Amino acid sequence: MGAPIALPLSNTNATTPKKKKMPSQLVMAFVIGFFFICFFGVDTMYRRSSALCDNACDFSVSSPSLPDDTFITPIEVDDTIIMPPKPKSYPYTIVTASSANHLCALESFLYSLNDLRPEVDEFPRIVVYNIGMNRTQLPVLDQLVAHGLIDELVTFDYFRYPRFWDVAIAAGEYAWKTGIVYEVAQKYPDDVLVWLDAGNMVTAEFLKHAPELVKSHGGFWSPRSSTRMSRWTHPGMFEYFGENPADYGRYSNCNGAAVGFDLTNATARAIVDTWFSCGLDKRCIAPPGSSRANHRQDQAVLTYLAYKNGFECTRYPARYHGLQIHRDVACAANLLERDVQGNLHHPSAVDYPKWQRSDTLQLYNHPEWRYPEDQVPEHIAQLMHPPV
Repeated sequence: MGAPIALPLSNTNATTPKKKKMPSQLVMAFVIGFFFICFFGVDTMYRRSSALCDNACDFSVSSPSLPDDTFITPIEVDDTIIMPPKPKSYPYTIVTASSANHLCALESFLYSLNDLRPEVDEFPRIVVYNIGMNRTQLPVLDQLVAHGLIDELVTFDYFRYPRFWDVAIAAGEYAWKTGIVYEVAQKYPDDVLVWLDAGNMVTAEFLKHAPELVKSHGGFWSPRSSTRMSRWTHPGMFEYFGENPADYGRYSNCNGAAVGFDLTNATARAIVDTWFSCGLDKRCIAPPGSSRANHRQDQAVLTYLAYKNGFECTRYPARYHGLQIHRDVACAANLLERDVQGNLHHPSAVDYPKWQRSDTLQLYNHPEWRYPEDQVPEHIAQLMHPPV
């Protein structure tokens, strides 16, 4: 590079002897020499180490060897998530249900619950009933279980109950809800049980205070629904119970989308049992002449039983820690937003075409489609393929 270029000196330094310049020149030469040594030395070391690693080093991660006949099914799993172990006990139980046409709502509801886990020290048990999913949709439920959004997944066995319960025909008159609550009450008789429709949205405060909410209301809790019993209760139901409709017509309806029971409370447990008994008889839960235009099936019976036993439903859902009812219309948008953010597990409801009424009718005629092909219950398999 040559010697450094000397800067012009002011007149005040013109008499400085030349020997004074030598130290600075030596320093500059030393710095330049050190730079060349470091540069070429490091480069030589790098090339030598690379040459050695060409034969001796392997930084790739190899897959474990498997037999040639092993088949691996590709599954999209977010392996960065390590789910915590399930607790040995739960403070209470939330139960919900969904059929094929409400899978989107169910999935969105479960994600909204899961989002609240960091804010709730003791999270409730989440029980989900499959009341009519198609076989092709079952992987969605399976991955929700695998990722910890569902604690218990139960396929509802319609063949244990009256045929009119099937959700494919007239929504099963919503009688299946009475059976689901009864089944869960049988399994967890010492719990507080909270039924929430899959279209609901709750807050962390609601989840924290739900057991206290139910118990503080005497063992039974439900917010009010629209209008009064006279509007949404068919006279045939009152006749079934031997009651005068005028004695109940002025009461506000309870809300079938959100109901809580303290199962250790004898009166609350009696409501569960009677609700179920009524559900088994179509003349009770859906009397002749009733329809969604004049009757609210499960909700109508529940409201009657609540007031009959001294309870009341007078406050709207939002008054209970911001509870929201029937928010499922936005489920697809919510799931797609999660997908964009990278927070949606697949397969998901958004991966499937929209469920049609014709699909429901086909599913009704093929109950075996509600199960994995190798897990169809024997009584259903025999029904579909009777022995010759």
